[in-house]
This record gives sequence, C-alpha cells and structure tokens, in this order.
Amino acid sequence: MADKVAQATRGEDVLEETVDQPSTVTREMENITGGRSREIRLARGPIIACQLAILIAFLLAWQYLPQIPALSSRFKFMDPFFISSPTQVAQKVVDLATGRNESILIWPYLWNTLQAALVGLVIGICLGALVGLLLSGSQFAARVMRPFIDALNATPRVAFIPIIVIIFGPTQLSSIVVSLLVVFFVSFFNAYEGGVTVAPQLVQNASILGASRAAVMRRVRLPFVLAWTMAAIPVALAFSLLSVVTAEILTGAPGIGRLITQATSTVDATLTFAIVIYLAVMGASLVAIADAIKRRAMHWWVAGG
Repeated sequence: MADKVAQATRGEDVLEETVDQPSTVTREMENITGGRSREIRLARGPIIACQLAILIAFLLAWQYLPQIPALSSRFKFMDPFFISSPTQVAQKVVDLATGRNESILIWPYLWNTLQAALVGLVIGICLGALVGLLLSGSQFAARVMRPFIDALNATPRVAFIPIIVIIFGPTQLSSIVVSLLVVFFVSFFNAYEGGVTVAPQLVQNASILGASRAAVMRRVRLPFVLAWTMAAIPVALAFSLLSVVTAEILTGAPGIGRLITQATSTVDATLTFAIVIYLAVMGASLVAIADAIKRRAMHWWVAGG
C-alpha cells in the first residue's frame, strides 16, 4: 500500500513538472523575443544616423559644388541653371503648396494623378485576381490563354498609349486605363501563381468530401490567391503611379505629368525638382500605407502555409 502511495506521489510530481514545463519554455521564448526586439531597436539608431549623414552630405554637395567655377564650367550637369539648388527647390516646394510668389497650386494636379492611380489600381487588382483565380482552377483554360497573356505582357505599355488616347481622348480616363493595364498583369501573375501553388492533396480531399469545382475554387484556392495578390499591392501601387505620370506626360492629361511637361518646356529645373519631391513623398506614403494594409489584412496568413 505504501509503495502505491509513493508511486502515485511520484506520478503527481512528474505531472506537475510536465505542466510547469511549457510555462518555462514560454518564459524563455519571451526572453529571446524581447532580446531580439531590443537588438532591433538598438540597431535602428546607427542606421538612421547613417541615412541622415548621407542625406546631409548629398544636400551640401548639391548646394556648394555647383558654385565652384572650375566644376560648373567643365561639367554641364554641375551648372546651377540645370540642377538648381536645395534652397531654391525648398522655396519652390513651399510656393507650390501655398501659391505664394504667383506660383500655381500643386494640389489639383496631385489629386488628379492620385485619383487616376488609385482607380486604376483597384480595378486592375480586382480584374487580375479574378482572372488569375479562374485560370488557376482550369489547366485547359490556362494553356489556351497563356500565350495571349504573355504576348500582351511582353508588349511595352507605352505602345498602347496612342491607341488609348484615340479611343478615350487626352483625359483622366486615359490615365486610368493605362494604370489598369499595368496593374492587371502584376496582379494576374501573382494571383495565378498563388492559385496553382495549392497542394493537390487539399483539392483532392475537398473533392472526396463532396465539394464542387466552384466550392474548391472559393474555399481552397481563393485564400491563396488573395494572399499572393495582397503581397503584390505595394509594388502594383508604385507601378500604377508611375504609369499614370507617364501617360500624363505623353498625352497631356490633367495631372502631375502635365505640370512636368510645362516645367520641361520652360527649362525650369527648380520646378522640376520640386515636383519630383512631391511625387517621391506621395509615392513613399502610398506604398507605406499599402504595406500596412497588407500586413493588417493578411495577419492570418502564415508564409508557406
């Protein structure tokens, strides 16, 4: 009897140790994760310092090197007339934002470009994801359509701009269509690859359980397609903005591209650099927002899962 009691006591001790073990492991993992987080925070300081040093060195070189006669006379790109200066560009950025010194306001131009880029992005992403989903579920359709899609994708989008202008005119709609064409292929290829990477076992198991082709496409392939499509949104947004500005430059449609054309025709380097700064800030902000939306929307997705 005493032996049984002793065995039971040892069993309870082992059970308690087993129950306590996960908490110990958890604490160790928390310590490791916390240590890595602190290392990452500590590493950001030198990185930011180096980035600021590079930026300051670039601005100082841009400001003062063109003022050296030996450089500005020998190298054309060092002539202040062609590259302006940081101080003049900064003043122009403020003038464009406020309308001071008889300057035009940049906000209507920015809005037209942003609106065309976002509309083209949304339509292109949706259409690309839809076509990618449909073709990933049908090998026959994919083989039939793949040569045509590859041929269209290999054709420079700039070649389509004259046709688009003839059909829609030099309007904002032309910029939207150009953006749609560019974004569609980015979205399509990502969505298609996401759909075909579904493990065959998942599709077979769903079919054995009685799922129809539509149900397999909706329940099995669609999550993979959405994940791969969402991953492409930041890149698609950058391409969308680039294509819209290019279309505006070539077609004269209302937007930042038209303003760049005006700056080029008047040989206004200061205005050109100021517009570039606005585009850079807008593009970086949009990509950061898109990346944040992607991480928020895809929090459930595990890479490789």
